[in-house]
Amino acid sequence: MNIEGMRKLKKMREKVKEELDHISRGDFNQNLLRSAYWGIRLHGLGKKAEREISKEEALVNALKFIKKDTPNFCLRYDETFFDKKSLCKLSKDNPSVYSCLCRAKRKSKKEVI
Repeated sequence: MNIEGMRKLKKMREKVKEELDHISRGDFNQNLLRSAYWGIRLHGLGKKAEREISKEEALVNALKFIKKDTPNFCLRYDETFFDKKSLCKLSKDNPSVYSCLCRAKRKSKKEVI
């Protein structure tokens, strides 16, 4: 790898690391999701990728990966950072993932009163 390639890799890693700040740390499955996101997103940004994978697509794919073994898992993430419409569109073929990402927010008791 040449110097330019090392610089690009460093930028990609920094970008994905900043994105991970919007996916909470947590229990084993949450941390496994973060790890899957890291790999999927870096691969999608790399020079060997057939096309660039968006952060939303990487999140959906990471969640699909976790839900194979843990169907009741639902991630914790910054819903303002990721485009919810894109997440819903990308997950529409998987009801379990869709319900986790596209569920309506519950109103708190203060909002109901």
